[in-house]
Amino acid sequence: MSTPQLKFEIATINSQEISDSEISELLTQVYVGGGFTTSEEAISLFEPSAVRARGVLIGAREIQQSKLAGFIILVPPDSPARRLAKSNEAELHLLGVKPEYRQHGLGRMLANAAIESAGHLGCSKLILWTQPSMSSAQRLYESIGFVHISNIERNGREFKVYERTLCA
Repeated sequence: MSTPQLKFEIATINSQEISDSEISELLTQVYVGGGFTTSEEAISLFEPSAVRARGVLIGAREIQQSKLAGFIILVPPDSPARRLAKSNEAELHLLGVKPEYRQHGLGRMLANAAIESAGHLGCSKLILWTQPSMSSAQRLYESIGFVHISNIERNGREFKVYERTLCA
């Protein structure tokens, strides 16, 4: 008996379409459960209103059960959450896919949707950073055109910085 193919709807999420508990649950599963963030750090890093305020949430819902399966945040050039991007550049923050929805290409779909949205905003480049231990994320980013450009240290942690030039 074969496993049914999961189908996802990828779309920009407005505040009414995603609950605080969905945001917290997803980020806790991915980042705390994955060993990338402590539960103490997660309290402030993943506070839902602060997550929403970073930029445009692009989410994926599994169609049959309408469950939030993953999301990514596109941080536009005018967002105060922007950390490394210059003017006319955007950032990608907090790509996360729940463990039960991995290996279906969902991370790639979310990243590509964010790339497309950044292009519609007229951004010239996308910037992101990831922890060195996030090797599967790095493989994904490199496979869709991101290039490792440097390393930085933030809050006592090292991060690999990636960029992707967008067509103008």
